[in-house]
Parts: sequence; structure tokens; C-alpha cells
Amino acid sequence: MVPADVPPAAAEHEPGSPPALLTAALHPGGLHLRLAAPAVEDLLVALSRGDGAWEDVDVLPAGSAEEVLEVPASAGDRVRVGSEDGARTSEPVRVVDPAAAPPQPEVAPEVAAVPEQPATDDSPAQPEEASEDEVPEEDREALWQLANALQERHGDWDAHPEGRVLHVHGRFGNTFRVAAEGISLAAGGAAAVCAISSRGDYTLLVASGRELLRAEERAGVPTQWRHYDLPAHLDAAALAQNPDVERRCRRPQRSPLVPPDGALALLREAGIDVSAPLDRCSA
Repeated sequence: MVPADVPPAAAEHEPGSPPALLTAALHPGGLHLRLAAPAVEDLLVALSRGDGAWEDVDVLPAGSAEEVLEVPASAGDRVRVGSEDGARTSEPVRVVDPAAAPPQPEVAPEVAAVPEQPATDDSPAQPEEASEDEVPEEDREALWQLANALQERHGDWDAHPEGRVLHVHGRFGNTFRVAAEGISLAAGGAAAVCAISSRGDYTLLVASGRELLRAEERAGVPTQWRHYDLPAHLDAAALAQNPDVERRCRRPQRSPLVPPDGALALLREAGIDVSAPLDRCSA
């Protein structure tokens, strides 16, 4: 849970300009984009089909360095990212089809292995996520009802409770939108939803009244934190669909790499083991 250092690549682009767009590749889920560094702001993604006119097709959220967008594209199309006002754009890159050419090797981020320590009578007690037996029957039933509702909507998703947290697995690109759909569909019945993509990216959302805590991690990018106050007319799903509204609802914080004030207490209240990886899943 300790945020990693910002990758050195984050400083390799000119201040004020978007990070360099390294690759754009066809993917079963849409269009796979990879930047040289995490975006410090929401970026518009533009596509030129066959060297035609540019059109805005999606938004790459702040903090992302890699994303699969549900955007139809073809090998040879051009892609670029830019600021929302259009004043600053990256150099365009061509879309490639990995199935038609050998894939480019990627360097996996180094992860320090922490050896397991045998338990002793003197070992300090660690907070643990609530087990199935510790979750009240009515709460457990509500979580399974929510899991079934999500799977009815999306037949290729796997949803199930892990203690008091609903875990959702699937081949989706935007884990924020998936977790937000779960929170909104619960209508106050689920305090925490963790959406985990097939690539291992995840978004954990914890709701407490109109307060929403978001922890998100993507390949090679440190955990990003956001804290929101939702107005009465807005739910989590609507927040995730609108980047402009999402920015306006954020609470001020020193850095997205640091858990905001009260975050750990809110996680514990939701039954989440703060000593373990946030996306831990036993099933």
C-alpha cells in the first residue's frame, strides 16, 4: 500500500505538454495506448482513420500511462493525445496490429519481493479483511444480489464478494467506470467495489454517504488516489462518465500519489485490510 516512487519517465517530456505517446496497438478490448509517463491531466484521444480528418474519440484519465479504450480502429490509423483545449498535442503514432508482427518487448516494473515472516507469539496483530462468517447475513446476501445483477448486465464479468468488498473481474479497459457502476447499482447497499481487469489494473471505490474514495493502479504506475464529494443529483456512475464533472467533484489534495486525509480510516470502516494489496482476491 506504500505508493511507489514516480517513474523516471514522468519527467522526460516538456513541462506543460502531454507525455509522448509511445505505442497504439489493436487489442481485443479496443485500442491499447501507452504513454512515456502518467498523464498529469485528462487527455483527449484523437484518431485519424487512413490519414483522414482528426476526430476526438475518448478521454485518457489523469494518472494513466497505459489504457485500453473501447475505440474501433485499424492498423495504419494515426492516434494522438492532447489537452482538452486542443492547444497542446503529442506527436501522432500509427496503430499497429500485434497479431501481424512480432510484439515489442516490454520491461516489467521491478517489484521488491517481501519474504513471508513466520508468525510468533510476539508478532504484532495485523488488521484483516472481514471473513465471510464475520459479515452479517443480510449484508452478504445484498452483495451476492449485486454480483448477480452485474453479471446479468455483463455476461463476461465475474463478480463475487470478498468479505465486505465486491470484486468484479473482466476484460474491460476502464476499471473506474466498472467500479462506479457497481457502487451506483447498489444504491447505498455496497460500501466498496473493486474492479480488476484481465491485465491486472484495478480501481477500488469506497462509498460513505455522498463521500467517495478512489484508489487506482495500472501497470508500471504508482497507486493514484482521489477523494470526491458527490452532489445529491449525481451518482458514482455519472461521475465516472464525465471527466469535467469528475474534476469538479474532487477534494483538494497534496498529491494523487499520497492517500488523502482520512483514507485509511475509511478503508478500515469498509472492512478492507490496509496491510495487504488493495486488489487482493482469493477467488
